[in-house]
Amino acid sequence: MDRSELVQVLTLWFVVMTFIVTAPGADNPIFSAIEIGSLLLMYLLPLWIVVELTSDFVGGQ
Repeated sequence: MDRSELVQVLTLWFVVMTFIVTAPGADNPIFSAIEIGSLLLMYLLPLWIVVELTSDFVGGQ
């Protein structure tokens, strides 16, 4: 994973976390779908970052 890709993923994770914290509690189904996607990204992006960085570290030796 190059540095620019890491910065983009971290920025996306920050945007997702900001959305989750500030999301309105409306009953709109579009917001519900966005919230589900945001929750998935909240858990999957850090996992993906750790896996990519670990594979880069192990593959580089």
